Formats: sequence, structure tokens, C-alpha cells
Amino acid sequence: MENIYDLSDLEMLARDCLTRAGVRDVTARIVAHDVALAEATGDSESGFAALLRDIRLIRYGRLYPDAEVQISTPAPAIVRVNGGHGFGAVALGRGVASLIGAARTQGMAMLHLTRASDPGAMAGTMTELAMAGLAALSVRTHGQAFAIRPGNQQIAPLDGGAHGMLSALLSLTPPPTDSPLGGPVTQSAWLMAIDPALTAAEELMAQLPVLDVMPNSGGIALAPELLAQIVNA
Repeated sequence: MENIYDLSDLEMLARDCLTRAGVRDVTARIVAHDVALAEATGDSESGFAALLRDIRLIRYGRLYPDAEVQISTPAPAIVRVNGGHGFGAVALGRGVASLIGAARTQGMAMLHLTRASDPGAMAGTMTELAMAGLAALSVRTHGQAFAIRPGNQQIAPLDGGAHGMLSALLSLTPPPTDSPLGGPVTQSAWLMAIDPALTAAEELMAQLPVLDVMPNSGGIALAPELLAQIVNA
């Protein structure tokens, strides 16, 4: 049986789970916001299932919750974010201002995230870009991609089926695990921001094979067994 929550409830639950695991409150708030938005979108792999994985990775010493993020801009439209083996959501949050500035100046800009935990759908950063009036596309290392339109608050997965455009462009690799074996987390991801005032972003977004995902007005379901696993991780 599943319990029903609203977005603020999910965010509070995720933050409590993270602080219980020893994560500082300022970091926990950023990660919890990202987790709750992903769960609300229906992407459970990037929601509380990812939260469980990351808490276990902290326990195993493979994810550094207090990692130092390094940001560089090797070209006017390129932002590189080195997560220092920490949370992907936190690293993205540190680099998003540079990405927004580059997109508004160049019309289009890309952020490359490295050495971080799997950022999942990047829901928090994607929403921030949309609220800044930008369109955004994100791609994870194993090919899953998401899009959001300017001013929107709902990210949507791209069609990654056998004939989808991404399957022809990206080599697929298995998603990360929460095994105690292995070194620090080293996931990568790509995030593109597009300014519709300087480009034909709306026309581009209309051509993308975006799956129709609508938020659940009746609340967001979450299995209590999963919450119990997180608390006891």
C-alpha cells in the first residue's frame, strides 16, 4: 500500500532522511528539492529510489556530502562543473547561474557535470532554468533525457525508444549502483540552456519527441517500505 503526499511533504521527508544521514541542512535542502520534484514528475528512479542509493553511497564512503565544487568556463558557451565526488544536484545548483548568464549572452550554452553522484532528471536545475525564461534539455550518461519549456514547472522525458533520436547518438551504459565496492562517485551529465529571445527555442522544443507527463493533482504516491529502507540505510 502506498501513502499519498504533496510536494512540500516529500521535500520535508527527503530533507529529514538526509540530515538523519549526517548531511548538512543547506545541502540537504538542495538535494531534497531535487528529489521531490523528480518524484512528482513520476521519475521514481531520480526520486526517493535515488535518495536511498545516495544515502547508502555516503555510508560506504563513496559519496562526499561536503564536496568542494569547482566551476570553469573554457569557452563562452561552455560551463564545466566538477562535483568533487559529491551530490550532483548540489554541483548543478552551484553552476546554474553561470549557465543562465552564458545562455542569455550566447543564445545557447551547455553545462558539463563531472565527478558527481548521478544527477537523475536534474529536476531542480531544469525548473530553475525554465523559471529564468530558458528552455532546457538534459542528458544522462546512459542516454535518458528530459526537456522543459520556458516558464514551465513540469519536466518531461524525451522518447528514448529504439527509434528515438538519442539512441542513435549515445552509447548506453548501465545506471549507477549503490555497491560498497568501487571508488568515489564519478557520474557525468550534460545540460543545455536555450534563450528563446535569441533563438528559435520554441520551434525546437515543438519538434522534440516529448512524452506527455502531467502532474498528479490527487497527490504523489510513495511506498512506506521505501521510506523505511531509506531511514534504515
